[in-house]
Amino acid sequence: MPTPPRRVIPREDLTAWERWELGALNEEAAERDRAEQVAREAALAAEQAEAAAHAAAAAAVAAVPPVVVEAEPVPEAEPAVQWPTAEEIDAIQQQAQREGFEAGLEAGRLAAEAETARLKAVLTTLEGMATRFETELADQTLDLALVIARQLAREAVSADRALLLPLVREALAGLPPAKAPARLLLNPDDLAALEVQLTVELPPEVWRLVPDPTMESGGCRIDTANTRIELTLAERWAHLTRVLGRQQHPDLAWHAPAAEHEPPVAPLAAEASPAQVEPDATDE
Repeated sequence: MPTPPRRVIPREDLTAWERWELGALNEEAAERDRAEQVAREAALAAEQAEAAAHAAAAAAVAAVPPVVVEAEPVPEAEPAVQWPTAEEIDAIQQQAQREGFEAGLEAGRLAAEAETARLKAVLTTLEGMATRFETELADQTLDLALVIARQLAREAVSADRALLLPLVREALAGLPPAKAPARLLLNPDDLAALEVQLTVELPPEVWRLVPDPTMESGGCRIDTANTRIELTLAERWAHLTRVLGRQQHPDLAWHAPAAEHEPPVAPLAAEASPAQVEPDATDE
């Protein structure tokens, strides 16, 4: 085994040689004591600095106002499910029955009110129709009565020409005393039937009885110096229809149109035959 080489320390690295003495050990111990003292003083200073820092932090915290933090409500625990008892179920059923009955009663009442309103409307309509029908029936009855009266008047004049005398007397009574010349114009047939009586009642020196073929039987005309009166049946009938408010109905005139349709009343509904009534003529 080879011998390791010997390490040679250069001269310049060599320090001065000092002699070891016992006093060197004491210096090292004192140095350690001083180092420990410095360490303790440093630790004490660090503790004092930390305490001062804590005190400053506490003062700073005390100067800041406290922050109020609202606590969130804690949800209540859900109660345990409680099933209804038999008595409660029976009470619920009875209440439901009452509510159903009341609801049905209210629905029935509303339906009855609606039906009543509908019936009232129908009744009002029927009343209006009845009133209208009554008016129409009254008008139709009046028209029928006029048709019958017209036919009766024509037949009565043809059957009894003396019916003209009261008319002539009434007209002459309403006039002032007549002076000659005065005339009474009559249908020739009426004059032939009434000439004797009229000659007695009317002075011949004042009145003249004149036959007028154009005059309809049952009528007459009076002419005096100051008055002229038409007493034809057509004029008297027109006055009657005006009074009754039926003048707007041509079929009710004394000389109705040829196309008139009168109610079927037998035997008076038909017009009189030419043998019963004189032909129609236009008044002078």
